[in-house]
Amino acid sequence: MLDIDWIVERLREKNAKLVGVQLPDGLKYKSDEIAKCLESRGFKVIISGSGCYGACDIDLDLLKEVDALLHFAHTPIFEFENVIYVPYRIDYDVNDFRRLKIEEKKIALIASAQYAWKLEEVKRVLEEIGHEVELKKGSSRVKMPGQVLGCNYTVLRNSKAEAVLFVGDGLFHPIGAKIYTGKKVYRYSPLDREFEEVEVEDFLRRRMLSVSKAMDAERGAILVSKKIGQKRMGLAMKLKKMADEVGRRVDVIYLDEITPEKLANFLYGYYVNTACPRISYDDFELFRVPILTPQEFEILMGVRSWEEYEMDEIA
Repeated sequence: MLDIDWIVERLREKNAKLVGVQLPDGLKYKSDEIAKCLESRGFKVIISGSGCYGACDIDLDLLKEVDALLHFAHTPIFEFENVIYVPYRIDYDVNDFRRLKIEEKKIALIASAQYAWKLEEVKRVLEEIGHEVELKKGSSRVKMPGQVLGCNYTVLRNSKAEAVLFVGDGLFHPIGAKIYTGKKVYRYSPLDREFEEVEVEDFLRRRMLSVSKAMDAERGAILVSKKIGQKRMGLAMKLKKMADEVGRRVDVIYLDEITPEKLANFLYGYYVNTACPRISYDDFELFRVPILTPQEFEILMGVRSWEEYEMDEIA
């Protein structure tokens, strides 16, 4: 759900003529449609072909070439004078929540950005059917009450709820919420009207297998991203120092994009990813060797136990 008139108004406020368009991979199929709309209003358009993990990943090179950059589908983490964050909202019927069978009375409500804009209405409906609903604001990295990111679950910090209800698609965010809180987590997808309780056992088994494979490797490397909202050089150096102290050899690699192709010519037995956590969680099968999170690296080094497993978070 895009409001082209709103976009045009923002561009004219900045007197923009040459416009950059940056889309997440899931919306790149709309690039031609968006470009045509903007060109019909008199703008010239350049489309970013780079990957886009979120608002942590602004195309700074393209920003130098255009009058304004339209960054779609993410809420701001950083404010740039010539970056316009364009919401992409998915509409849904909040009355569908009346039929959900949730045993717990006290519920924490969370969603991804595309759905979080309607959580106040969802809260009202759930309260009407007898629930006590917790809808909190997280750290400065998130903008809407109840919003979670792939790297940030601070809306659930110190939650008093008995269970969590995630509104959105996929299992990554609700799995993260369950590990983060230790509470029962439900997922409701408004698109397919699918409702389920979320389990994490298979996810944890896959992560344990990655760590087990890394135990046989002599050398590993810690990956640091150049992306503005993902660069954690301080964390990387802290992890390297920890490895040095326990007698394990690791190098630090600084790169713009963490992909199998970028790492193909290195011969390390495993990698530690300090960039977007979803690279480790979602894309691990693409890499020929294990790609661990910082917390999993601590397990590998023997300074954290499996009972203390945590999701990686950029808070």
